[in-house]
Amino acid sequence: MSQAQTTAAPHYIKPSIHIFTDFDGTITREDLGDAIFRVFGEFDTYYPRLQRGELTVPEYWKLLCASIKPETTLEEMRSWASKQAADPAFAPFVRFCRDNSIPLTVVSDGFDVYIETVVERELMPILAEGEQSTELLPRYCNRLLRSENGVFTPFFPGRDESCTCFCASCKRNSVLRTIPQNALIIYIGDGYSDFCAAEHADIIFAKKSLAAYCNKNHLPHYPYASFQDVQKIVEGLIARRRLRPRHQAVLKRKLAFETE
Repeated sequence: MSQAQTTAAPHYIKPSIHIFTDFDGTITREDLGDAIFRVFGEFDTYYPRLQRGELTVPEYWKLLCASIKPETTLEEMRSWASKQAADPAFAPFVRFCRDNSIPLTVVSDGFDVYIETVVERELMPILAEGEQSTELLPRYCNRLLRSENGVFTPFFPGRDESCTCFCASCKRNSVLRTIPQNALIIYIGDGYSDFCAAEHADIIFAKKSLAAYCNKNHLPHYPYASFQDVQKIVEGLIARRRLRPRHQAVLKRKLAFETE
């Protein structure tokens, strides 16, 4: 028997998988970051200025927050958020990640007032006894603050002056700060604020603006409509041992680690 015949195939080592997902338009049916300011603020006044490039994203958020009427309470906004629809496949996907010991994290340039409300509602049926929702599903997002006299202001915990992405809180940094350097990153998103983070991911699930961006920039990605699609594809990749780092993403992460 020849050496080639007796040599065993290389042992497959399952990589350390970390999944990150956008919130607005991904976990939810629509972009609640737009919708909440249509209801409580002056969205139509400032959004066209953002589109024309007259405002940066942080400037845009500050003006929108300041446009909320002072008599509005955070509780009113939470009550509104509690009635907004989410992808029915989201909670089962969270359960799938937990059952397979795959860390799942929400990264958003939206605000805690509606994100926490929706996430807590969706996770309630699947939380085990004594399990905390923040342990099951960490969230990184902006905060909406209200002063005693009713002035609303945003706080951007992920702000990065060195990054020019379409965010107030850079999602790329939220991703890279929470993983080991050799992790395999799966990213799920749909919009402009996802471009930067997706470029640093090994496997991308994209729809809407993010899918168009991936096509334009030759970024390999999987189209999806819901988390049911994402789960099916991830299960298949794991079963077929097709989880591999993407070379260009590895190089981008390495550069980001070196320069930040």
